[in-house]
Amino acid sequence: MDGCEKPARRQFLRQLGAASALGFAGQMPLMSRALAAENYTGITDHKSLVCVFLSGGMDTHNAFVPYATGAYNEYAALRQGLAIPRASLLPGIGNAISFHPALAPLRTLFNERRLGLVANVGNLFEPMTPADLFSYYETGTSSVAIPHELYSHSHQSELIQLNAIRLPGASAKGWGGLMSDRLIAANVNQSFPLSYTLAGNNFWQTGQSTRPFSIQAGQDIPQFEHFNSDTWPPSEASRSAAWAALLGRAYAHPLEAQAAAAMQGTRQRSDLLRSALAAAPTLNTPFNPDSWLDNQLRTVARLISIRQQVGMRRQFFFVEIGGWDTHGNHLQQHGERLAELASGLFSFQRTLQELGVEETVTTFTFSEFNRTLTINGDGTDHAWAGDQMVMGGAVDGGKVHGTPMAYSTQGTGEHWGDTLFGPNDTGAGRFVPTYSMDQYGATLAKWMGIKGTDVDAIFPNLQNFSLKDLGFMKPA
Repeated sequence: MDGCEKPARRQFLRQLGAASALGFAGQMPLMSRALAAENYTGITDHKSLVCVFLSGGMDTHNAFVPYATGAYNEYAALRQGLAIPRASLLPGIGNAISFHPALAPLRTLFNERRLGLVANVGNLFEPMTPADLFSYYETGTSSVAIPHELYSHSHQSELIQLNAIRLPGASAKGWGGLMSDRLIAANVNQSFPLSYTLAGNNFWQTGQSTRPFSIQAGQDIPQFEHFNSDTWPPSEASRSAAWAALLGRAYAHPLEAQAAAAMQGTRQRSDLLRSALAAAPTLNTPFNPDSWLDNQLRTVARLISIRQQVGMRRQFFFVEIGGWDTHGNHLQQHGERLAELASGLFSFQRTLQELGVEETVTTFTFSEFNRTLTINGDGTDHAWAGDQMVMGGAVDGGKVHGTPMAYSTQGTGEHWGDTLFGPNDTGAGRFVPTYSMDQYGATLAKWMGIKGTDVDAIFPNLQNFSLKDLGFMKPA
């Protein structure tokens, strides 16, 4: 095999791998019904859930700053050289919380009650205290379950999308994917994907029977290479005919049969999506074409705009913006990231208003962890509990939901040389969360229509918390 053929073979294998995720498309409704304890075939409304993953550990201490004089003074004393000057902060409704100056568009949405904050959220299996963590560090045992590798990007990114520790060799099942498994039965047209990723592979959308359909941000669905019968180049028509012949054969080996079915299914779904998007309404709200986040969200808006005409009553989307690992040059880097985030989310929400669907689309953020409240030279280190944003017409906006992290300039002790700045501090401003990702996710799942025992099945740690719903969505 010569050097020209090897890349083609590798490309074929990549296409085959991508296609295999969709190979069971025709069986998904049956599989989802087997998984679900509840019946979702009677759903008649339309709802979409958009996950915005802030990859790298986003510092929420500088994004959302207490504005009352006393609280601000404590924040500034602990943040020292990284504190945002109070005069430049943008207070929200009631002046209890303020926004980083780069978040002016999101402050506007907050004051319009289209955006809410959820305080003090993080990876947590059950309520715990710093003493539980210290015991685990010092003895290797604890009376409560401790999230492993707390300050590791890879481990915490995985955990926040799965809400469980994945054992070696075990398959990953994200809480978004487990919702998709149930809600695929609600969609009228099973030929279209209900879950889309604009940022490649992720754990959040991986279900038992469902996988996300991957789309490149800012582009329409391209022709599946070598499947179209164009007249140019001259070889294209014969290539298309050869593919059709190969995929149309009856294969005795189950892997060969599955590969052919998967490839054919991917082609059919690509063709259907491309045709549907050709009739999508024109979007007039401006986006920044140079921003990867804006391009992702604009594509999401286009897919949402056609959901009703193609019979999609439930949809899930995953987008990502990185660059939050601010160990140095924190003020500049963090400010630039916040500006891009605010611009993209604001344009997206205004587009949903333009389309008349803002009541039926909820956008939420999460990040693997927050940053330390104290500084490390010119930056911050990995921490734990953070604040998250939820946006949409169905959100109980203009509020901070939950109890914010409590910190004080009066040290409450120390551990291994780190000063503790509050009752839930594990050192240097790494706070144990009060609210878990199970509670956060379950609140979103209930809004999406997940019912009864399925909520507990998707969020197994929810039973460990007395509060099952964090209350940031308006009552139905």
